[in-house]
Amino acid sequence: MRITPLDIRQQQFTVKMFRGFDVQEVDTFLEDLAADYETLLRENALLKEQLQALEERSRGLEERERVLQETLITTQKVVEEMKEGARREAALLVREAELRGEKTLESVRAAEATTSAQVESLRRLRRQLVESMRATLEMYQRLLDQELGLAPEAAPAPEAAAATPAPSDGAPPEKPAPERHAEPRRKA
Repeated sequence: MRITPLDIRQQQFTVKMFRGFDVQEVDTFLEDLAADYETLLRENALLKEQLQALEERSRGLEERERVLQETLITTQKVVEEMKEGARREAALLVREAELRGEKTLESVRAAEATTSAQVESLRRLRRQLVESMRATLEMYQRLLDQELGLAPEAAPAPEAAAATPAPSDGAPPEKPAPERHAEPRRKA
């Protein structure tokens, strides 16, 4: 059983006759003791309240610390995931750029091959046209020679004309101008 300050104040002692204590002195001592005990109880209650408040605060701080730790860990995981995602995206972009570059290079090479084939085709066509033009000119030259009455012996032989090398620039070989005979003018 706990003793309260009131118990101390109301405590009564039996008085013995001859060897007892001074009642006034005992009462004063008991009053002082009750006051000190009451102060101690108030201080104890105050300290318990403070301790409880500090424990609650400590629990709140511990909870906050735990939440902060979890947030920090989560943030680190998110940052690492973002970094990894950025790395993957960068690698994907680089690969796509390489593929586009390869496709562009292939299309340029194909265009170059097509252009080269067209140039070669045009060169063959030019040679064919030059040869055709040369043959046509030779034919007209023979016709002119016949028309103007040049003897076939005066005209260069086709074998001789064929033996004459053609100029390298593709132009027909120059032939000497045929001798012209004056024809009488016709009156109209």
